[in-house]
Amino acid sequence: MAQSRQLVRLIEIAIMTAAAVILDIVSGMFLRMPQGGSVSIMMIPIFLISFRWGVKAGLTTGLLTGLVQIAIGNLFLQHPVQLLLDYIAAFAAVGISGFFASAVRKSALSKAKGKLIVSIICAVFIGSFLRYAAHVISGAVFFGSFAPKGTPVWIYSLTYNATYMVPSFIICAIVLCLLFMTAPRLLKTEKA
Repeated sequence: MAQSRQLVRLIEIAIMTAAAVILDIVSGMFLRMPQGGSVSIMMIPIFLISFRWGVKAGLTTGLLTGLVQIAIGNLFLQHPVQLLLDYIAAFAAVGISGFFASAVRKSALSKAKGKLIVSIICAVFIGSFLRYAAHVISGAVFFGSFAPKGTPVWIYSLTYNATYMVPSFIICAIVLCLLFMTAPRLLKTEKA
């Protein structure tokens, strides 16, 4: 029983990692920013795993998402440290939302819609904010030369990264709220 549960978790991590990368590639075809980043729903699979299996699985899925993006060359590379910040740390940080897994599952399965919405929004905000913070640090350090003359690099990085991270946060929060209000069974991890 425990081994089959572990196998299910590993398979789901693999599937959601692939889904996240595919969603990022597809959204990047239409909405790619000049120095990297895009309005994307690629965080949804990472949040989904985080809510189903917790922090460890969320961190793993985020980390694997970043590694796969590096492996397939779906990146904007300036420096090795920037690679770590923008791909490894940023996507792994989304998995921190797994700290809210219990609250999200409990609210969804008990059909407490108000609590569910609050739990999801808080979790998605924390995960999105941590990813945003990694991108802002990277942007200020490695992309400061793109800042318009007279604009402080931190202001430029905060603004640039907010242009795609704020819409991504809003879209992910709305989609996940609607998903779990209509299909709370997606949060069940028992053996089928």
